[in-house]
Amino acid sequence: MVTIKLFGVTMGTNKTEEEIMKMEAEKNEQEQEEETTPPKRRKSRIKKTRTSSPPSPPAPLPFPMMQTIHEMEGKDQIFILGKILEWSDTAATENRFLVPKSDVLWWQVLSEEERSAVEGGGAVAVTVVDPSGCKYNMMLRKWFSVNQIVLNSGWRKFVDGYKLKAEIDSVQIWSFRSGSQLCFAFNVKRELQLQLQHH
Repeated sequence: MVTIKLFGVTMGTNKTEEEIMKMEAEKNEQEQEEETTPPKRRKSRIKKTRTSSPPSPPAPLPFPMMQTIHEMEGKDQIFILGKILEWSDTAATENRFLVPKSDVLWWQVLSEEERSAVEGGGAVAVTVVDPSGCKYNMMLRKWFSVNQIVLNSGWRKFVDGYKLKAEIDSVQIWSFRSGSQLCFAFNVKRELQLQLQHH
């Protein structure tokens, strides 16, 4: 009888030494195959939506936009988020931009007084700067029917001025302060058109 040691315990076996060596060789070959075989990739269950896009660093702001921000003595610039425009953002029957939920906007950009005004059903007067440096007066408020923050009272002029298209155009949103007034810079990117030009 041949004895073998397994996990620190000595055990007896009726197998011959030649049979044991053969088993060990087969085991080593199997382990080598497992090491060289790449693991199978699991299929992701996350559903892709047409309005979602992978996170990417913000594009440099156009010179006319930067010039206007400089003339306004803009300070405390913060990048908030990017969004591909939805149908409701550009519909002729609507006059509002639906702001995606953002901890950056709520906790880093808005002051305590501004948060209280929005939560209390009021509005905050803001200035929005477009890529050409033009300024628009808008209102930042909360629509409790959808439980989301919106920009309106001037958004329609922005849409018409740039002929914005849903699911084609996207905006990258920055915030800054001109004195104590809250302002936003909306950098427009025509992403889908750019992708088609590269194919």
